[in-house]
Parts: sequence; structure tokens; C-alpha cells
Amino acid sequence: MNRSLRQTLADSHVAAVAILLLLFWSFQWTIEALWEPVSRLAKFLFTAVAILDIPYISPTFDAPDRFMLIDTCLFLFFALSSITAAWLLSQCTYGEGPFRSLGRYRRFARKSNA
Repeated sequence: MNRSLRQTLADSHVAAVAILLLLFWSFQWTIEALWEPVSRLAKFLFTAVAILDIPYISPTFDAPDRFMLIDTCLFLFFALSSITAAWLLSQCTYGEGPFRSLGRYRRFARKSNA
């Protein structure tokens, strides 16, 4: 019996686990990318409320700001590459998007294992 790679991946759990892992990594990288800018925004807003005025903002773009911007862009790139890899694997294996394929995979796994 000579099966294609697509059929072998669809029948095994490897593709579904890989898609799930890539989606999890994408979510994790997105949270990591937004954590520092959101925490700085919250700190700015809490300070503004505490002193009832606008806090001091440096007019220059100093080193910590640059590092934050570079880290944010890098983490967003990682998230985008992970979601793209999950989408490509899902399209190649199941012929549909990652969320839809995982939803259908759960139903197929129940029917075949029960």
C-alpha cells in the first residue's frame, strides 16, 4: 500500500499536534510582543491619573525605546511566521485553515477511535 505524504499526515496525529503547537507559539509570541508596550502604556496612564497631569515624555528616542521597538517587531515576526507555518501545514494536509482543520480533526478522531 503506497500512500501519499498528505494522506499519511492526515491519518496520523503528527500534523494536528504540529498545527496546535504552531498556533500556541504564535499566541505566545503575540503576547510577548505586546507585553512591554502595553505595560508602558498602563504605567503612563496610572501616572497621569496619580499626578492629575501629563507625565514627562522624553523628546528623544533613547536606547530602551529602541530595544523595545526591535523586540516588539522581532516577536511579531516570530508570531507571523508561526501562524503562516500552521496555515501552510494545515492547507497541505487537510486543505483548509488551521482552526477549521483542528475542529474537524477532533470530530474525525472521535469517529475513528470510538
